[in-house]
Amino acid sequence: MFRPTIFFIALSVIFFGFLSTGLAAAIPNVNAEVVALGETFQELRQIKGHFDGGEYNADVDGFNGEKHQVMLPGVLSADITSVMGPSDEIPAEILAELKRSAPQVTPPTNFQYILYKWRGYHDYLWFRINMRTKKTQMSAWYAALE
Repeated sequence: MFRPTIFFIALSVIFFGFLSTGLAAAIPNVNAEVVALGETFQELRQIKGHFDGGEYNADVDGFNGEKHQVMLPGVLSADITSVMGPSDEIPAEILAELKRSAPQVTPPTNFQYILYKWRGYHDYLWFRINMRTKKTQMSAWYAALE
């Protein structure tokens, strides 16, 4: 006996199986170089430099030091935390400033912010993620320039 419901369910499973296979092939993997930079960043973020209450360390505190060079402003939003680890805590006053600078978009959307300290909250890299599209809407360095 022919059962149209089962037939259409089976056809849907096959169609969506092909669709998901094609989409998976279209999503690039994070390359090995980016993963290596992320691992180095995660090691260096554990070292307390001058701006985190420790002694000055050229690798973590210096302009163009190793930590500064391995921070990744160009990484796609889906890969940011998988490569660089969880966001550092964002103080309320910094979050308020990031939100004030957010664009007014139509339709309205919420943004998630991800922040990685380079030299404490003195200099840091931040990302604004559009929560509707899950894409990086903006990323930039904040530098005190002192």
